[in-house]
Amino acid sequence: MEERKDGTIEESFEALEDIITKLESSDISLDESFTLYKAGMEELANANSKIEQTKKAVMAISKDGSLEVFEEEN
Repeated sequence: MEERKDGTIEESFEALEDIITKLESSDISLDESFTLYKAGMEELANANSKIEQTKKAVMAISKDGSLEVFEEEN
């Protein structure tokens, strides 16, 4: 699997969905499963990184003389 750092968050989620679908298939070998798992973990890390970058961008965009902190919903 190729690692895409320049894609969108949505593209990362689509890639993760594809990986999950392939992992759920009974037609793959154990080696392929490990490779897909590793690719999925890397894609997940990329998606998390993109989400953090987006949070920082929201903080910068919200700045009107003072910096507003991005608050996470619980």
